[in-house]
Parts: sequence; structure tokens; C-alpha cells
Amino acid sequence: ISPKPRLGAGAGKNMRKKIAIVLGAALILAGAGWWAWDYFDLAESWEIAKFNVDSQRAIKALENYFKNDSYGGQTPPETYALYLEALKRGDLDTASLYFFWERQVEQKRKLEDLKAKGELEKYIVDLPKWGELKEEEYGDPSTKQYSYEFIQEKDEEYFDELLNKKDIKKGEKYRARMDFQFNGAANIWKIY
Repeated sequence: ISPKPRLGAGAGKNMRKKIAIVLGAALILAGAGWWAWDYFDLAESWEIAKFNVDSQRAIKALENYFKNDSYGGQTPPETYALYLEALKRGDLDTASLYFFWERQVEQKRKLEDLKAKGELEKYIVDLPKWGELKEEEYGDPSTKQYSYEFIQEKDEEYFDELLNKKDIKKGEKYRARMDFQFNGAANIWKIY
């Protein structure tokens, strides 16, 4: 059996020197990497790339939503009839789906409020018959606008799109409008 070779006093120094060189090189590389990350805005580029990927996913989900939307008719009168049928059945969830996507939540809330106040039946009765609607010139083939006249039943005030206060007087005749937006991905019309 031969004895184990002994490392000389210089062997420990060489090992420490190698470790120091490796650690120094690692620190230099880390510093260079940090500088490059900051200098070339790689962190910002990463965030931009991540945002772009997330945006593309959201766009694809929205495209799929539009393509798979089945709550509407081939014409505005058909969509209106489907909406009225859902209302008469008391199916407010389905009725709200006949509206354009950005208005569905607002319309569902409005219908639920009418139901809670016991005013849903009156709302349905007061909606115009399709024959009472007059198509207006709009200039955009993906949008159709219809108007109808009504007699106001009570004094009211409301705020228009520009937040201007408007007074509506009882017994006076007014014209209201109803817009329909075409969903070309599913070839259906939605109430806007």
C-alpha cells in the first residue's frame, strides 16, 4: 500500500488563486450582463415583447368571440324579434346578448333594474313594433339606424352623450333612435 501523495504548501495557494479568478470572472460577467441589460433596455424590450404576446392573445380571443357569436339575426328586424322573444320569456341573460358586446353588461343591468322595480312588462309593451321604426340615412354599411316617435308619459330629465341636461315634458312628442351594428365575423346584426 502506497501512502497518499501530500499536497505541498503551494497547492492550496493555486486552488485559492483559481477560485479567486473564477469568482472575479463571474463578477465581471455579471456586471457586464447587468450593464448590457440596462444599456440596451433589455428589461423594457422584454416587457414590450410580453405585452405584444398578451395583446395578440387578447385579440385572438376577441376574434373568436365575434366569430362564435350566435345571438343575432341575419337582419336587424330578425335581431329585434329575437330580443323581444327573450324579453317576453323573462330571459334577461339571453336578451342582453343581442346587444353589441360592449353594451351587454350595461343592458343586462338596466333590464334587471326594470324587473326589480316591476317595470319590465311596461318596458316591453312600450317598445315600438318593427313597422313603427323608420330607417335613417347613416352612411356606414355596417351600421343601421332606425327612429320612432313616442309621446312622453311624465316629466323627466336626463343627460345626453355630452352630459348636457335635457328636460323631457309630459305629453310632448319625441323621436328616439335604435342602432344596429353588423358583426361581420358571424354575419349577424346586434343591437347597439
